Amino acid sequence: MAADRSVRGILCGVGVALLVAGCGSETEGTASPVTTTTGLPIAAEAPSSFDPCTDIPQEVLASEDLRRGVTDANVDGSRGIKWRGCSYAAPDSYAVGITTTNLTVDTVRGNKDFVLRGEYTVDGRPAIGVHGVDQSDPRGRCLFYVEMEGGSLELSMSNPPSRDKTGHLDSCELALRLADKVVPLIPDA
Repeated sequence: MAADRSVRGILCGVGVALLVAGCGSETEGTASPVTTTTGLPIAAEAPSSFDPCTDIPQEVLASEDLRRGVTDANVDGSRGIKWRGCSYAAPDSYAVGITTTNLTVDTVRGNKDFVLRGEYTVDGRPAIGVHGVDQSDPRGRCLFYVEMEGGSLELSMSNPPSRDKTGHLDSCELALRLADKVVPLIPDA
């Protein structure tokens, strides 16, 4: 339960950190994209081609000993930023929110409130790992973004050093390992 609150806190914190210059408006049933402070637009909705709550097979979850949280990780953040997905936790290990978001890899990369931890390619898609500039122990948290059409897949990883099974591991390394299993499940655009 505390892991669920931690993941939700990470998700909401990202929404606050990614300030958006304006809100989209609806015209004839379609929402307009909004523009972030990086000057890059974001889509009005999170990508819907992949549902992290239903499209990840049990075998993949079992390989990481992940159990689904009681609540979902759907968040409508400030000024149009959205996440759609579920939270998961592994006993005495990490917790992760696996969501689609309308934030793009480029939008996150250009945000001065984040420190870039690494650039990756996962199943042929660009990906990055970041943490907040004010984070005292960056190894314990990682926001990992993998490009999708209209946004990205976000793995919001929380891995405190107190966890017996994974606390000694870097959270972005854990996120990359999980992304290697989840990203191939995303349909091509």
